[in-house]
Amino acid sequence: MAKALHEQAAEYIRSRILTGEYAVGSQIPTENELCALLGVSRPTLRQALDTLAREGWLQRLKGKGTFVTEPKVTHESTRFITGYRAESEKNHRTLRTRVLEIGVERAPEAVARALHLPAGAKVTRLVRLRHLEGYRSNAPVVYTTLYVPCALFPEMAELDFTDLSFYEVLADRGLEVRHASRQLEVVPPPAEVAAQLEISPFEPTIFITSTGRTAAGQWIEYTESYYPAGSSRFLIEVDR
Repeated sequence: MAKALHEQAAEYIRSRILTGEYAVGSQIPTENELCALLGVSRPTLRQALDTLAREGWLQRLKGKGTFVTEPKVTHESTRFITGYRAESEKNHRTLRTRVLEIGVERAPEAVARALHLPAGAKVTRLVRLRHLEGYRSNAPVVYTTLYVPCALFPEMAELDFTDLSFYEVLADRGLEVRHASRQLEVVPPPAEVAAQLEISPFEPTIFITSTGRTAAGQWIEYTESYYPAGSSRFLIEVDR
């Protein structure tokens, strides 16, 4: 079945953005020019432009025209359990990771409570900053801090997680995360997090806490992640 005219028009404009013909920040041709070029009516073209604006490709400014923007990154961690690297590969993006810290420490009270550990239990703390190659001039897309009980993964601090997938490493050790509980809220980031994310401390972030369990019911990971709200959106699916 042939695509509707507005879908064809949206596909044409989207393809020009992806190839760089319509560069980010530039103004696309006027509605009259696009109607003549594509052979469509103005209502059909406006339907296509509305679609692209909802997807994040375009911004329509009254009295000025329509400009190319860069879509927010859609994160699917609210939909299923997966590593950020696997999610990026699924969306044809190249993930780059910088390990800021890794080491063993006594679990802070909130971490011990989340992981159901006794007070003072040792955990491995891993702090990472991640960006997607070529996206928004390689600006970071997430700052994440991960805690794992040392008793379950004693050699974790010896590994280099620059290129390793944490979830894959766990699975290789028989500690695959099979259930996760996550909470989302919008918060101003701590100053040190804002600096790492290269945003203003007054810019909101989406703060997600996640606790994961193995199939045997062992609490294996607790994570705190900050996503810049201006470049992030999350996919949530609910079935009845």
